[in-house]
Amino acid sequence: MKRMTIIILLAMASESATIGAQSAKLNPTESQKTYAMIVSGINKNTKDRQAKDKAVANLRTFLLNNVGMKRDRLAVLSSSKSPVNKDSKISTDKNLKEQVNAFAAAVNPADRFIFYYVGQANIVAGKLRLNLPGADITHEQLADWLRPIKASSMLIVLDCPGAGLAVKAVSGPGRVVVAACTADEHYSTRFSEYFVPALIDDKSDTDSDGEVSVLEAFTSASKKIDDLYRRLGLLKTETPVLEDNADGAASRQPWRYKQDGTDGLTAAKFFFSGEK
Repeated sequence: MKRMTIIILLAMASESATIGAQSAKLNPTESQKTYAMIVSGINKNTKDRQAKDKAVANLRTFLLNNVGMKRDRLAVLSSSKSPVNKDSKISTDKNLKEQVNAFAAAVNPADRFIFYYVGQANIVAGKLRLNLPGADITHEQLADWLRPIKASSMLIVLDCPGAGLAVKAVSGPGRVVVAACTADEHYSTRFSEYFVPALIDDKSDTDSDGEVSVLEAFTSASKKIDDLYRRLGLLKTETPVLEDNADGAASRQPWRYKQDGTDGLTAAKFFFSGEK
């Protein structure tokens, strides 16, 4: 009986060790790093430019101070007229590609990567063109440049007119793609003015788990944009959409993912947790 008890205890210990090892392999957060790139395009409207510059500055502060991101893992590119340009490079197509290449060399498969564009854009010959100082880049170029980045988890936010046109090209497994508006909405967007503050607003944490997910921040921003147009009595010209199941088709109400079975689940699990 004593021998049998010892054998059972040894078996239980061995099973426990195996489960622990499996759990460690399934949890990459201990070695996971987060890299981010914020790109601010040109904007001719002074008021609009100031609002977007403020959003960029607030997002950078959030990532550095709230998230605790290492400075060498965050790149900010902006126009020469932007106040955030003092410690960042100009957002030319050349600088953008060089920085993406640098991240592609540094980012490991277990890491996370965030690409955030805010600025103007237009659609020419069926292609979304991000308006940068100098030459613009198309959404197809952006998709090609981001492809070598091997992060298993990626957040791509495009806050610009016609952003929805780029969703299919930049979507993929493990990616959450947020577009400030659909492909057929071509007016200036205000998404970042609401999305960035929502990241640190306790009211955005609707499930009360102590953290704000990308889905919760998106939901807050979307509803506040609806309220804005309703309050002003204006025809709504921007509808934020989100895609995160790699089918290339974005959803307008991803917070309904449990009922609709579409996008939203991955975004609901994407948190800006503190860096290790």
